[in-house]
Amino acid sequence: MARFFQNELTNRGLSRSDFASVPPFGGPIYEQSVYTPRACAAGVGVTEDNRVEWSGGTARYVYVLEEGSANPGVPPNFDTPRGTVWRLDVPSTGMPIRTGITYGVTPSGLTQRVPTSGSPPALVSGRRYYLYVLADVGIPITRCTFTAPR
Repeated sequence: MARFFQNELTNRGLSRSDFASVPPFGGPIYEQSVYTPRACAAGVGVTEDNRVEWSGGTARYVYVLEEGSANPGVPPNFDTPRGTVWRLDVPSTGMPIRTGITYGVTPSGLTQRVPTSGSPPALVSGRRYYLYVLADVGIPITRCTFTAPR
């Protein structure tokens, strides 16, 4: 198998030295795993009226995590990191959702993955949280920290 890939690189005019600076398992999934979030832009996060606002388009996955939590990764074992406070998923046959959903309310047709039952805990006023929204698995559109409103 290794010979196959080495020959394929040669056929494409590439060599091992072309990839010397790429970390092991480098690529988009790796880059997402080591991403460090910055503060959300104005109007992004959870608002005073409990609306979850993001940018970048429609979403299939919405997470609110404790600040400092690991970035969500790929299913089945890296997609719900410790510190996930609330997670919503759009089913594969469902339509992606737009920004402005209400924190703690599961829109019709969606699945709340965390918590597995009941409502998520209320956000603590003044505490920082991490908003992570994906257009689809491996395609984040918003990743930032926000302060829960007072």
